[in-house]
Amino acid sequence: MPHQSLYRRFRPQRFAEVVGQSHLVRALRNAVREDRVGHAYLLSGPRGTGKTSTARILAKALNCEALGEDGEPCDECNRCTAIARGTSMDLIELDAASNNSVNHIREITEKAALVSSGRRKVYLLDEVHMLSNAAANALLKTLEEPPPHVVFILATTDPQKVIPTIRSRTQQFDLSLVGAHEMAPHVRAVADAAGATVDDEIVNYVVERGGGSVRDALSALDTVLAAGGIPDDRTDVDALVRALSGSDLVATLIAVADATAAGVDARDLTERTARRLRDIFLVGAGVDPHQVPPSDIEILRGLSDDMGRRANVRALEALGAALAQMPQSADRRLTLEAALVGLLADDMLGAAPDSSLPAVSASPVARASRPAVGDGGPAGARAAMAAVPPSPKLDEPAPASASVVAPPAPPAPPTVVPPAPPQTSAVVPPPPAPPQRPAAAPASPASRTPEPTAAAPDAPASAASVSVGSVPPAMSPAELKQVWHSGVVDRLKPVAQGCFRDVEVMSVEHNVVSLQLPDGVPLDQANRRRNEVEAVLSDLFDQNMRVDVAIAAEPDAAPSAGTSSGPAAAAEVFDDPSPEPPSPEPPSPEPPSPESLPPGEEHESKVQRIVERFPGSVVVRLDDGAT
Repeated sequence: MPHQSLYRRFRPQRFAEVVGQSHLVRALRNAVREDRVGHAYLLSGPRGTGKTSTARILAKALNCEALGEDGEPCDECNRCTAIARGTSMDLIELDAASNNSVNHIREITEKAALVSSGRRKVYLLDEVHMLSNAAANALLKTLEEPPPHVVFILATTDPQKVIPTIRSRTQQFDLSLVGAHEMAPHVRAVADAAGATVDDEIVNYVVERGGGSVRDALSALDTVLAAGGIPDDRTDVDALVRALSGSDLVATLIAVADATAAGVDARDLTERTARRLRDIFLVGAGVDPHQVPPSDIEILRGLSDDMGRRANVRALEALGAALAQMPQSADRRLTLEAALVGLLADDMLGAAPDSSLPAVSASPVARASRPAVGDGGPAGARAAMAAVPPSPKLDEPAPASASVVAPPAPPAPPTVVPPAPPQTSAVVPPPPAPPQRPAAAPASPASRTPEPTAAAPDAPASAASVSVGSVPPAMSPAELKQVWHSGVVDRLKPVAQGCFRDVEVMSVEHNVVSLQLPDGVPLDQANRRRNEVEAVLSDLFDQNMRVDVAIAAEPDAAPSAGTSSGPAAAAEVFDDPSPEPPSPEPPSPEPPSPESLPPGEEHESKVQRIVERFPGSVVVRLDDGAT
């Protein structure tokens, strides 16, 4: 006798043998016992859940010669054994995938009126969602009012594709996947009936491979019995899941290479890995996945703690996208590896070492004074500002022991700059960053021009020190720099952390924060992630904030504080090779008239006026002194 697969040998023959579908069994038993069987049923559910087997049992019960009082067929009479062998004329099984035309449906409706030898004629139409629209419409009339001795049983794995007019003419039952607590005893019973000895590890493996489908589980049991043990493909999935939980790209690619080298299909590996990640997510969320054996719950809970909820969801999304692309892909393994690289590349970019932090944060004073902003928001910002030591005043020299550079002065209101003297440059562009004011001895009030921005930070702001409609910022650049890593960077996503971890806070004006990127960070990538920083800063400042991002200037092109650049600077260099930095405080004297100057100086005055009139012009002096 040829070998027969386990799922065919041990197919349920009575209602009591159906696994995991108690609601369907109870309804059909009551209908048979009370003689209230409907004329059409629609059974829908995943593969291997008992749709065809239940339809055959119902056909037995409707034609059994010794029906039990509980509605169970005897499974011993001629009609029951004929249905079990597939030779009965009372059960007509059709595949809608191959009988999906109007002619096939017309043939069914014409033969339905013929009386058979049994009490009821049962038509089992499998995969009914494969019928064409014309064939489905041709079945409607017969399905609505069939002959009294005819019962239609429609089975499908995709009920959404069944047209509503067919669904409205049937009694619908949804079959669900079988849980592990019901599948494990069934696998052990089938193994004992087949004369095979299995341990708990084999049972757990079979239940896991079944995924709630009885047919898939018994097929996996057949494979284990034929191979003499558990195949090696289970270890491939476990190695891949462990590599993903540790965000180890190298180990992930090695696990994929080992699995494919052992003959595991890339799509099958992706499906089983995604199913494993789904179980990890459910266990981590406190949901009991019914298809997971109880012995694996603790293992999945540990993987969930190591992986984290966010990484788990991102891995599921990446594998789902890879599964969607595989039908159109020429190389499934390449699609899987590309999805895994794209998944873990962002994490590797965001995991920059802390050794690249600015020098100010590496000093012991800065580390001791940096507050821990755990909650964020306005409350966290106020706590951080309270923990930052006050900045040294501008009029006083910084103490020698201080390791934190004094913050630049806040921006001054727009004032009218008097014309510069002839010996200095007429057009002085602003430096790229606010220059540090050198510490000097305090001058007397009579010899110093009052400056609103030079007032002490603790002094109250007068009406002359704040421009109309302006709002002072909630933090100075130094205070924001103190809480940058704990209050801003730690709350960003990994890619944004890699872009903004080592930035330099240049200025904080009103609701605009100017940042300077370090070398190696692309400006376009930082601009794409700028909205994340703006959201965190808005929460930190308790107002809408905007971020301006700029790249660091080249070392040889950046002008130093107190110097000028451009054509005016060139004229200044030719006038005086080592000019002294002009003091902006005393008022500049009026330039002398050309008539009062000697001939050489008069020529230089004309050149200076031309430079002032036409910004951007360049002064060139020849070897003979001509200009």
